[in-house]
Amino acid sequence: MDSAFRPFIEGRSSRLPAAGAAEKRATACLDTTRLPPVRARRVATEAAFMLNDVLDRVPLPPFHEIPDTRAMAKLPPDVPRVWTIPGTEMKIARVMEGPRTGEYLFSPVTVDRAREFYELARNLAYKPGAMDGLYQRIVYAPGPWIPTRWIEVMPDWVKETVVGQSVWKWIGMVFTSVVWLLLVYLAHRFSRPMGGEHHYWRRFLLAVALLPVTTAFRSFYEHQLIVVGPAYVAIDNAIVLLYYLIGAVAILNLGAAIAATIVASPKIEKQSLDANLISAGSRAVAWLCATLVLARGLSVLGVPLLAVVASLGVGGVAFALAARPTLENLIAGVTLYLDKPVRIGQFCQFEDVVGTVERIGLRSTRIRRWGGSLLSIPNAQFAEHLLDNFNDARYIWIRQRLRLRYDTSPDQLSYVLAKTRELLFAHPKIVSPRVRFIGFGDDALTVEIVCYSDTGVWSEWHAIREDVFLRIIDIIERSGTRLALPSTTTYFTRDGGIDEARRDAAEQQVREWIEGGELPFPDMSEAQRAALAGTLSFPPEGSVDYEAKPEKD
Repeated sequence: MDSAFRPFIEGRSSRLPAAGAAEKRATACLDTTRLPPVRARRVATEAAFMLNDVLDRVPLPPFHEIPDTRAMAKLPPDVPRVWTIPGTEMKIARVMEGPRTGEYLFSPVTVDRAREFYELARNLAYKPGAMDGLYQRIVYAPGPWIPTRWIEVMPDWVKETVVGQSVWKWIGMVFTSVVWLLLVYLAHRFSRPMGGEHHYWRRFLLAVALLPVTTAFRSFYEHQLIVVGPAYVAIDNAIVLLYYLIGAVAILNLGAAIAATIVASPKIEKQSLDANLISAGSRAVAWLCATLVLARGLSVLGVPLLAVVASLGVGGVAFALAARPTLENLIAGVTLYLDKPVRIGQFCQFEDVVGTVERIGLRSTRIRRWGGSLLSIPNAQFAEHLLDNFNDARYIWIRQRLRLRYDTSPDQLSYVLAKTRELLFAHPKIVSPRVRFIGFGDDALTVEIVCYSDTGVWSEWHAIREDVFLRIIDIIERSGTRLALPSTTTYFTRDGGIDEARRDAAEQQVREWIEGGELPFPDMSEAQRAALAGTLSFPPEGSVDYEAKPEKD
């Protein structure tokens, strides 16, 4: 036990200032495992001075009465290896884990309560030969850059102690904070957006420049103003947190600057999905790095890293649930980027929307409709529905049905079919034409035209189709028939009745089928089908493709 108590007592016998070898020897006797790493040495030094002040006031036992390591080892296993200094609550305990396992040091609780012990003992008288008022001299003393005579000539009220600090130190802290805030304000004004990607680099460099400035101010608080006590802990926490916040902001600005520089390349369309993904990807990486920097800062301040990670995980789940539609659109945006069904400037049809793609973002796609209005479609909806990209077509088909009047004769119909085929085969912009008479409508004879225009440009397709339709109208006019209108015609005439001769002939034919057992109902026999197979000529006689069939034996 005296391995901790004796060096501390011997170390405090020196009258060196706080930065001497005695300080190092005394602070080495403290268990600082609970202190934040960023200020463990400084807080331990202050705790050592306060404990020193207490020990200078209370009676201490002789060294031979203090149990050593061998005496503590003889204790039963279930007895804690702790010794309390008589007349106090200050404890020296065995370190159970860490790099100093097995050593006896002033316990973490004692280090945490050093100020409490100091306040309880400050009204006690100093023992003879003690370094009286050492900690108080630190409270009032300035650092090496601040001349002591400046403090001596100040009014007495400036030297008073308020909340553990001299008033002049509070004034110095306020003044220093104002200077720091002024520098931050000037940096913010200088980094305002001015167009292009350069202002992002300017903001990044200014944020980086603030890092050493912040470190310098922290050093000024610690070594020149020599702030102590809870005020030092609060201010140091704030400065360290600001330092890591500035570092995170610098990383975010770096990500934005890199993205802006890449997107500014003439090879990348500013409104394209590529540009959006580059920007979003760069910023996502920057946010991840910034989050890690902040987590590191919290860890340095003593916040358990596992708690930070757990809070980030819970926060991430809550954010994901709240931002589910946005995440769906982001994922759909990535899908659009990978599939590339459309590009900016291409003409497409989405459901009943027809227009030109103007922008493909991570959240939505914008289409300029024919009427001039701009339609914004969420990427999740845009990726789930059918999309017709007319720009990727080698050919655009033309499909139209003609409705000719019922009083059109077979020869007129044949004329329209033949001349329309001639037109389409002769047209230089038509590929694979097909013209057929396909049926009898309610009020018209239906002719179907199917062909492909030799273009993938939507506007040119309209021009080709228009030219074909105008020529077909001319063919119909020349044939002597007309297009049918959706109408009903009522005829007022005397009914001549049925042709009796043809009726008798038809009825006689059916009777002969019945008598001969050849009635083809409900189906023809196999022999009848075989006898009829191929007896008609196709193409019909008179066609350019007609070939006379050889007579059967």
